[in-house]
Amino acid sequence: MHARYRDSKRTRPLGRIAVMAALLAGMGASASAQGAVSGRITITERPGEETTDIANTVIYLVPQDPASARTSPQRVDIAMKERSFMPRVRIVTPGSRVDFPNQDPFRHNIFSTTPGAVFDLGLYPAGQSKDAHFRRAGAFPVYCNIHPRMTAFVVVVPSPWFAMAQENGSFRIANVPAGSYTLHVWHERAAEFEREVTVAAGGLGGNDLTIDARGFRFAQHKNKFGREYDKTGRDRY
Repeated sequence: MHARYRDSKRTRPLGRIAVMAALLAGMGASASAQGAVSGRITITERPGEETTDIANTVIYLVPQDPASARTSPQRVDIAMKERSFMPRVRIVTPGSRVDFPNQDPFRHNIFSTTPGAVFDLGLYPAGQSKDAHFRRAGAFPVYCNIHPRMTAFVVVVPSPWFAMAQENGSFRIANVPAGSYTLHVWHERAAEFEREVTVAAGGLGGNDLTIDARGFRFAQHKNKFGREYDKTGRDRY
């Protein structure tokens, strides 16, 4: 009896070790089923024009089962500096908040009139910051009611797998689980591009994608009241 009791005691840790080994093996298999999706974006321009804003391109993946794309709200900044938004394009997920700190020595009035993200932060001076809540997916232009040349875009994506292009057009989305997705490419001067892709356990490279900006024509936006800006072209601040 005593010998059998000692043997059973010895086998108990071995059982626990076997269970832990199985769990770790499962975790390793899950981790190995994630890879990077990478490629390069190019923009087709009108004859004689050169691409200077390719780094403002947004790339993201939406799985066949959208419910599996679980996201968490973020909090990010778009600063106002030298009568510009920095950065011009921000990617966030639904429910996120964007802070707009004023780093200029004069006042700004940030607003958006796009359905789904309508807001007006009012005039506020240097050193202050206000924020806006972006609840729904979509691309939302943001303007200043004082400075007509100021434009930014908050691109809200229903996915945790996204990236911005680099200056040379290359992009990389890390830790993408294997599966079927729709790859989206957004740029302010082109229609949104979509492609069905299948991501293997080791990822998916070589996604060389071209978007067409030849149909883009600049149109000055209206102020927050839906009227034209001061025709003199001079800013009040």
